[in-house]
Amino acid sequence: MARYDADGGQVPRTLFEAAAFHRSVQAACAGCGHIGVFHAAALWRLFERRQWPGRLAEVGARLRCSRCGRRGTAISLTRDPPTITSLPLPSDVEWRRAVSRFRA
Repeated sequence: MARYDADGGQVPRTLFEAAAFHRSVQAACAGCGHIGVFHAAALWRLFERRQWPGRLAEVGARLRCSRCGRRGTAISLTRDPPTITSLPLPSDVEWRRAVSRFRA
């Protein structure tokens, strides 16, 4: 069942939903305080290719801080532009296929 925020918009539960709703994923390291903002579609592509679960509750456990190397970052959704652009975005064909599967 879908959850809604105070503005009436749907709250994403997966990386794909975050990308479809035009959100970015902010990861904050508990060790050194480093903060990085990822494009949600780029993270979704990485998780799909590695066959990792894309639920937002489990994403932080897979990420590693680029400064101190610690695992287990805190994840939140934001509308800020991505600061980490090293991950490639999915191709248009790959994204359209995913959207088609999502709508079906």
